[in-house]
Amino acid sequence: MRAQKKFAYKPQNVCNLLFYQKSLGHNSHSNTTNNMKYLNKTSILRLLPILGFVACLFTSPAVIAQAIVVSPNPVVNVNVNPMVNPVIKVNANPVANPLVNVNPNPVVNVNPVVDVNVDADVDVNISTPDRSEGSWFATIHNDKIRIEFRSAIPDEDHDWSSSSDFLLSDFPNLPKTDKGEFSLKREAGIMLFIGKFEGNEGYGHYKFTADNSFNDFIKAHNIDGDDGKDLFTYFIVDLKKNYVEMLQRNGYSDISRNRLIAMCSLKITEEYIHSFKSVGYDSIPANQLIAMKSMRITPDYIKSFSQYGYNDIPLHTLVALKSQRVDGEFIKGFDAIGYKNIPPNELVTFKSLRITPEFVKGFTDLGYKDIPAHTLVPLKSLNITPEYINGFKKLGFTDIPLNELPALKSTGVTPEYVAEMQQKGFKSDNLRKYIQLKNTFAQNN
Repeated sequence: MRAQKKFAYKPQNVCNLLFYQKSLGHNSHSNTTNNMKYLNKTSILRLLPILGFVACLFTSPAVIAQAIVVSPNPVVNVNVNPMVNPVIKVNANPVANPLVNVNPNPVVNVNPVVDVNVDADVDVNISTPDRSEGSWFATIHNDKIRIEFRSAIPDEDHDWSSSSDFLLSDFPNLPKTDKGEFSLKREAGIMLFIGKFEGNEGYGHYKFTADNSFNDFIKAHNIDGDDGKDLFTYFIVDLKKNYVEMLQRNGYSDISRNRLIAMCSLKITEEYIHSFKSVGYDSIPANQLIAMKSMRITPDYIKSFSQYGYNDIPLHTLVALKSQRVDGEFIKGFDAIGYKNIPPNELVTFKSLRITPEFVKGFTDLGYKDIPAHTLVPLKSLNITPEYINGFKKLGFTDIPLNELPALKSTGVTPEYVAEMQQKGFKSDNLRKYIQLKNTFAQNN
């Protein structure tokens, strides 16, 4: 038989039991004695410390000041990974991290910190295996032909494939019945195809012959990182000598081969580069220009913000805004309800969390006026709704401070929980007592 732990009868334990009896409406010593007859003595002794705390919590606010820290951390990740055809991967990764720190006793502090971090860089994956020969498979669709190039001898170490779209007009003599040859010549070299088409689908083998003079041109223009093995890729993106000269003429004199391929593939033209000067953006770094083009950011898109007072938005923030489809129309809705000059990084968070003017109106209709923009983030991330607040109002809690709501929701204090505790005799007009009650029993379970 397990030995039972002895209970020390101390004055404070007796006091706690009396507090418990008082909080449940039992005021006489006789009631205490009678109740003890129907309860297991050992169970009561084990519960005395907890019941004593509860009694003090609801009958003597000054007796216990327990510090409870609740830290809900909603994290918003906005990941933009546009793929640039054919072998170019442009990574734009804006990350919004609203960090909510809630301290329900004695003051609730909600401090969402939004960090929009856009790593608008270019990661061009160019395989080192020889691509001068291999197999091809093609599909014709309207005025385009998509050709997939594959390694000549597939194996685990050197297996590769890539697809590119070409104009059908580039191939006027496709073999439609018998096996034949056709070719495509570009500045970087010439591609010879051997095979045939059956209807809109074709297959066969190819051989690429690089143009040595083009290779010499690239070397002469000091393209960083070029090792002479990229001519196949230059052919695929249709890189031309005058395009390299155009970029260097516009300030991109030390461009790397990775960014050169990306800019050519995205068709970043001289007109596109110059167009941003009209909205105050000059000498845009190559990596950010690539991210902007991949996200289809235009001067008109930037102008849609200026009418609401947003000028000189950082380039990386523009990419984040565009990735979440934040535009002038989105801002217009908030402007109409009095939310003007919301910081751009908070606009990104609003859109990613689906915070709308209608969401804000739900709280203003309950009497919450002039809600700070950053306070809306924890409300939405914790799914705090007007219905949640109305549940407390039905219990008599009519003026709940807005910054106390995240503490209630994050600790699981609901109107149903409060009603249940009130039925059990735990009554208080201070909702923070229910937060303490919820955490106390959670820690002792």
